[in-house]
Amino acid sequence: MFSDTSSRLSKVLAPLLFLLPALAIYLTFAIYPTLSVVQYSFHDWDGISPDMEWVGLGNYLEMFDDRIFWEAFRNTFAWSAFIIVINVGLGLVIAAMLSRVWRARLILQTAIVLPVVLAPVTVATIWRWMYQPDGVINEAFRGVGLEALATPWLGSPDVVLFALAFAHSWSTIGLSVIIFLAGLQAVDEDLYDAAKVDGATTLQAFRHVTMPALRPVTAVVFILTLTASFKVFDIIWATTQGGPIRSSELLSTYMYKRGALENNYGYGAAIGVALLVIVSLATIIYMQIQEKKDA
Repeated sequence: MFSDTSSRLSKVLAPLLFLLPALAIYLTFAIYPTLSVVQYSFHDWDGISPDMEWVGLGNYLEMFDDRIFWEAFRNTFAWSAFIIVINVGLGLVIAAMLSRVWRARLILQTAIVLPVVLAPVTVATIWRWMYQPDGVINEAFRGVGLEALATPWLGSPDVVLFALAFAHSWSTIGLSVIIFLAGLQAVDEDLYDAAKVDGATTLQAFRHVTMPALRPVTAVVFILTLTASFKVFDIIWATTQGGPIRSSELLSTYMYKRGALENNYGYGAAIGVALLVIVSLATIIYMQIQEKKDA
């Protein structure tokens, strides 16, 4: 009886031993820093002094009265919505088209995925050059007689946020396309054959066969895109630093300004916690909607 108990115990403990290294790394570099940020958000701390003054919910109350915070909040939601439409919606369309292309398919996939490997600062430098008043984009408009569309992309409060969001999508949509392509390989071709027999067009087959079959994959792409878009910092900071007139200010850049540049780490941590809560709530709501659709 003792040997049986020992055997069952070893079967339970053995997998845990293999998980311990990964668990230790996760606790050290993910859970502990997150809990530390939560702790700092309840203090008034300059990031240097060994003493932290407890202020309770003071930072959060200040945040609710902070007009700039709410501007950054609105910009972040508009930024994320635009990127999700491009990376998820257009990414799915591109993947579906590539799955039906055989000639030059590898070249097209490489061209789409190549920007993913570029450093965000490199992407920012490329698009900052292209968005100049006399840059490639404006010169192209002027060359085809569409001079009215030429605009100071990074200097106009009305378009700068979406111009930078497009640049970010350009550098990240390749990952979405690759994930969708992997999901399309698991779709049964007989479903498309049956749709053709029923007289479905290519668009109808995409809507009624491809999209439902890729719903779990779409959920993964949506969550990855959502979390990545909310924490974007590099491309904004390397181009506009939130300007002009805070029209491209995101929660991530505002958190950095208040925390690191103004030495108000308690308030910066509170913004970080708010950002974490927003992303978590958005993910939970989306997953619940998906579960209701699958039910």
